[in-house]
Amino acid sequence: MHECMHSEEPLKNAILYLENVGGEWEMGNGGLTIGNALKFARHDFLNELQVILLYIDLGKIPEAKKKILDVTEGMRQLAMLEGLGLPATEMWISTFDWVYGAFSKTVICKITPGVRAVEDGLVVAYLKQVFQDAEASMDPAAEYHAEFIVNASSTSWQIDISVSGGPMDTKLPSPKVIGDFKVEEKVSTNQWTFTISGQ
Repeated sequence: MHECMHSEEPLKNAILYLENVGGEWEMGNGGLTIGNALKFARHDFLNELQVILLYIDLGKIPEAKKKILDVTEGMRQLAMLEGLGLPATEMWISTFDWVYGAFSKTVICKITPGVRAVEDGLVVAYLKQVFQDAEASMDPAAEYHAEFIVNASSTSWQIDISVSGGPMDTKLPSPKVIGDFKVEEKVSTNQWTFTISGQ
């Protein structure tokens, strides 16, 4: 189950983005279509509702309230991504756990809007390559969790991604950067920390 749910606003933005790129967001060998995006969003929403209803049925009202607050906060954090000013990167993060099924995710944002100098498409192309390579080298039986911490001022931005949950020893080094941004990474036995930043 995903740690945070996709709010209506990021979903609308995802649909607009998908329409602008011809209706497909690459996903493995196929594509994440608008129909698939809606299906994933409905599935996530129903999963969250079922957990809340289960807590209520079991008389665990504090847990149900906490789940509602957690889901609401997840929506708020995803909605804040819009302020990053990198719409393709926003959509990549928003749909990350749909595209990379081995991962669940949480998103934490502290963003001051600004004009970004980096080419958004190059950031996404790089992130896609990194995670395609990572997914190919990770244990297919393990469940991984990715935490995205997105910080941005009016003049700079940084995305810290921490992946945990399974062995990381076999992860390949990240590819060479092509674009006006910086990358740092650290791999240990059970944790992979990846930072991408720019202006």
